[in-house]
Amino acid sequence: MIKFEKIAILACILASPLAVAQDLHPLMSSKYWTSLGAYFASRDFDGSVNGSIGIIRPKIDFETAFDLDDAPQLLMAEFGWQFSDTWGIAMQHFRSERDGNKSLREPVPWRDLTFNAGIEIQAETKVAVTRLFVARRFWDGGPHSVRVGAGIHFLDIRASIAGQATLNDFSTEFRTSVVSAKAPLPNIGVWYRYSPSDRWLLTARTDWMAASVDDISGSVWNVAAGASYRLTEHVGLGLNYQFFEIDVSTRSPNWRGEIRTRFAGPHLYFNAYW
Repeated sequence: MIKFEKIAILACILASPLAVAQDLHPLMSSKYWTSLGAYFASRDFDGSVNGSIGIIRPKIDFETAFDLDDAPQLLMAEFGWQFSDTWGIAMQHFRSERDGNKSLREPVPWRDLTFNAGIEIQAETKVAVTRLFVARRFWDGGPHSVRVGAGIHFLDIRASIAGQATLNDFSTEFRTSVVSAKAPLPNIGVWYRYSPSDRWLLTARTDWMAASVDDISGSVWNVAAGASYRLTEHVGLGLNYQFFEIDVSTRSPNWRGEIRTRFAGPHLYFNAYW
């Protein structure tokens, strides 16, 4: 029994320096970090615009109705600042602009207009998202770090349809109808980081919002998980899978209707930290 205790004590003594000396990825302790990369996301955009006299219009699947182009990537950028031992701030931005042309197979109702079957239609969409997030470290246990915080999504959404249209079932003429919505929406979220070595960092993140602000109400989801590999002392390469969804209704004078847009796919990026 005494021999076993001596062996156990010796093992603890030998293992302790290894645990203390464990090297972590620089992002676990960096004051600043930034990333720039491409978001290879599949995209969906559904929207409706109600009529001026309260006519409720059904949602239109822009990919199916107008053959929106599917550009291979989106530019995504992020910057972060750990301004105290427990508090940090991060900002992320990406945007998607798409267009398409198609001869309609069936009528498309939009506002007080009806774009009739058989005519050539041009459609465009724009979604720009800037996310500002303030987080507090709730747990830093060696290779593990958990942060919880809150922030704001600044949404800028735009859609347009152009072509021969019938107004109130009476006159037909070429029309371009543009609608847009902008709003800051609050969100809450959790970050998790795990550094198994000084070269690798595994991350997971989720943000969620369900609120009503001014003329916009609805929900926003953002979920991402992936890994970053340190190439040099201050530069790394990362790969995430990110899912982002906006599902809101708007009652602004410019856009009374609904919007649902979704992005999902891998995000490949270079990051720097110092």
